[in-house]
Amino acid sequence: MSCYKRISETASDSSYIYQIFSCISENPLYINRLRFFKQVKDEIDRISKTKQSPEIISLVADWGQGKSTFLDIIEEYAKSKNISVIKVPFVELLSKTEDLLTFRNNIYLIDEVESSVDYFAEYQNEIKDFWSKVKELANSTGNSIVYLSMTPSAYSKIFGTGGLIYNLFSETYPSLLERIRKVSIENPSKLEFLLMLKCMLKMANVKDFKILQYMDLPYWVIDQERRKYVRFFNDILCDNLPNIDRIFNELARSEKGISLNSEGETIKLDTLTKMENELDSQESSNLYRVLMSRIFTDEKLIIKQLEGHVVKGVLLPYLKWIEIFPKGQEYVEDFLLTYYQDDFHVFISDNIESVVYESIDTSKLKENIKKLTLFSKTEAYALSWNFFESVANTNIGGLVVEFKSREIRDKALQFVNTYITDREKELESLEYFMEVLGIKIDSANRTRDYIRFLKIVDRNDKITIILAKPSNEDEIKSLIKEIKESDDIIHGIILIEPQIGKEELSKTLDELSIPLIELKITTPKKRQLLYLLFSKIYGQSRIRLDSIELRLGDLKNSISSLLLKIRDNLNLKQLPIPKNKRLIQSFNWIIFYPSIKMANADEVFDKVNDIINEKFRMYGSKQFHLEDIETSNTFIEDVITYFYNNYIIKIRANYIDFEDLAGDSLSSFSKLFAGLIRQKYKQEAEDVVFNYIMYYVNPQDTRRKDNKNNPLAFAYQIFNPDKKIGQNPTLDFLVYSSIVSGEVAKYLNKDSIYMKINDQIRKIKEKLDNPYSAYGYFITAKKRGAAVRSLEEMREVIETYEKSCTENKDIRLCYDYLYLSNIYLELLRETEKSVIETDKIVEEISKKLEVVEKAKRYVKINEKIEEIEKVREIVRELKDNFKIHMDKLAKRIQEINERGETESFKRYLDYLLTTIHVEDNSNLYFILFKLLKETLNGIAIVGEELKGTIVDEITSLSKVGIQLNNIETIVNELEKISPELPKLRENVERNTQKITQLIQEIKEVLEEHGFG
Repeated sequence: MSCYKRISETASDSSYIYQIFSCISENPLYINRLRFFKQVKDEIDRISKTKQSPEIISLVADWGQGKSTFLDIIEEYAKSKNISVIKVPFVELLSKTEDLLTFRNNIYLIDEVESSVDYFAEYQNEIKDFWSKVKELANSTGNSIVYLSMTPSAYSKIFGTGGLIYNLFSETYPSLLERIRKVSIENPSKLEFLLMLKCMLKMANVKDFKILQYMDLPYWVIDQERRKYVRFFNDILCDNLPNIDRIFNELARSEKGISLNSEGETIKLDTLTKMENELDSQESSNLYRVLMSRIFTDEKLIIKQLEGHVVKGVLLPYLKWIEIFPKGQEYVEDFLLTYYQDDFHVFISDNIESVVYESIDTSKLKENIKKLTLFSKTEAYALSWNFFESVANTNIGGLVVEFKSREIRDKALQFVNTYITDREKELESLEYFMEVLGIKIDSANRTRDYIRFLKIVDRNDKITIILAKPSNEDEIKSLIKEIKESDDIIHGIILIEPQIGKEELSKTLDELSIPLIELKITTPKKRQLLYLLFSKIYGQSRIRLDSIELRLGDLKNSISSLLLKIRDNLNLKQLPIPKNKRLIQSFNWIIFYPSIKMANADEVFDKVNDIINEKFRMYGSKQFHLEDIETSNTFIEDVITYFYNNYIIKIRANYIDFEDLAGDSLSSFSKLFAGLIRQKYKQEAEDVVFNYIMYYVNPQDTRRKDNKNNPLAFAYQIFNPDKKIGQNPTLDFLVYSSIVSGEVAKYLNKDSIYMKINDQIRKIKEKLDNPYSAYGYFITAKKRGAAVRSLEEMREVIETYEKSCTENKDIRLCYDYLYLSNIYLELLRETEKSVIETDKIVEEISKKLEVVEKAKRYVKINEKIEEIEKVREIVRELKDNFKIHMDKLAKRIQEINERGETESFKRYLDYLLTTIHVEDNSNLYFILFKLLKETLNGIAIVGEELKGTIVDEITSLSKVGIQLNNIETIVNELEKISPELPKLRENVERNTQKITQLIQEIKEVLEEHGFG
């Protein structure tokens, strides 16, 4: 079968396109569904009505999108109605602009008005005169219509703010612009395409329209130009009817078919050839039919190679579809419409999103799927769009660039064809595509032809993204090497369709916390990107954002998703302010649980309270940061519930699994933080994390204040460079909790970190044994509790943590050991210092008591003084039986707690320590000797809070202190008044002894001579 006659595809005979329009218009059910022909009909309706004043219509469409066809139909209609019509190119009109005013009550069709911009410099006066006449015409009376045909680019340059009309008539510009109607010609829909073919078949005297069911592929691959539709009809369809195989091959392989697609490829022949090599002739024929129809009803057409790419559904009569969606469904119809049994039908499926392009909204359709299915009786099948587009070079939405002229478009096509396989140009075009999307690229470092490091300013963040397209394993290894050796923190990577070696790359990116998107850039997308790049390099074109949404929407969405992931990584979701307002101190209740076993929240509170709060927490000191929580109920309500609700920890019915502690928020941050540490410090990452742990073990250590050893310095540099350390409580908490919980270590070499900690533990253990620990007692008092703290008890607790740490190799428990050991050693140093200071105090007390001995000698008293002996006894007791007195003191304080007198005791203790000028966290051994010294100096301490203890014994000596001061004053005064008295007394005694001796010698001599 062949066509009876060819259809004219040139503008020289516009009668054919008018015949097609008339044919299509015969069915009023369809006309309102046709984008292009509906617009033509609206203009014909406008022409048919009488107007009181002229109308100026700006007809806007890209090259080849139907402006001339539009004018042809109007011209033919006007002729058929005996309406005067003039059709003329803009340039020809410049020499006779007066015609615009004299040609009244008729139609002017002015084509290629973009010349008004192109030739303004050459024909400035004529062009200005033309637009003056247009302005005058718009403000006159009459029934005429002027159509001004132009491209979108020309429209913005002529009518846009700051454009040609604005500059020529700045004062009357707004009012003139209101008189200009804009009609933007839309691309042909599939219904329009099929109706055009049906009408052309009628005109060619072909009565069998079954071939229309195979016209899906032509619609999608032929450029959306009506002249090319006619060319396809004449050169391929008519010449090969009804042979589907021949039509397919002509469309796919012949020069006639290839020329119908501006990108020079209707079917991706390399993909098609690979498939055909696996098929026999019958299977190839089935493949051609399925590709040509895309929507089909014969299940036998599904060959093995198509399995997995076919969606099952049903056909709905088009008239029923119109009832459900009277206003149309945007572009959905184009994907679902098919011709079946001499009528139009729509394909419906529960899996409808697989049949349409991914950026097409199917939400309204899916709401009505079940309702629509009730009206169907025919099972049908459709190729998934992803598979169809992998074979066919589809042209959804046209080109993403609108060109100033056909010549520029031809140059762009040549540019695209030249660089279609150039990898560096592909990356360059993708980089520009990102700029078009509004992504500000600060700089681009092209390290290799397939790798680019992009510095991006995203909102207030400066980020680094890698754009790469490695093609083999060696290049992937090079990419991995560059990533690992980069001095910059890499925030994300865009990878273009790598085929091999991705496993090692994915593992590396995961270790470094670098989010990845993989872009599959098909040839059509690659061509569109190159058109974009051409527009950047050579200009004379305009980017069409609407087409970008359709043609490159998936790339846009993928890149946007990467930026969103990076933003989520950098802009931490702020934790709500907890009831107690102190996150770290609250979390320590969980961190310091001394086991890895699952435990009830009540047990966690009781255990930590018993071994930490009751053994380590000091009065008034900063040695241990634990939130002041009174009961397990408060702990559960204010701490556990808060951390669980904010995904910091996981709980199961109030049980905490310490082997799997971290909730999603803490876990994800820890993984991210670990990767960033690895990026920054490379092979030193484990050393750095160990130093971070030690920073929290002893943050006062000045050696750990440099940035490399301070986790907060690094964290703020990454997450909050605009704030000072401490100004982001959420960041402070997440850094702390991720490090001390051991979560960060999980994503690095945990064993290496543990070994470093183990070495530190070994060094600490060597310092724990110290004879001064026997004097290690401290006193503390809070409103709800007071106690005596003992280094020996602390040592027992530390040994418990050391055992749990080494047995389980658990970083959290090791941190607990290190932290508590640091407190222990700090208090041990304080104790050693106190004992040394106390020895000095004992010497001072001894000197004070020596004054009493002096006084006794003056008055020749040899008996012991009871009060002085009591002082000496207290000194001996404190030295020899210190622990016994501490036990008595602890017992007394416990009685105070039990009687609920803690608050008053706290006030008493504050008063006592202030009076004797001692720091509130001083060692008790030192405090007691200082108290004894000050008491002997005459300072009186009132109060019976510690009655029956060594403190009471000391404070009871206040009168003795007063007496000692008096004696000391008298002795000092005596020695001051008569400094020679002691010497004279010594001389008297010495002379007395000498006289006594001489008398004895005289007596012995007299007796010897008989004078006895």
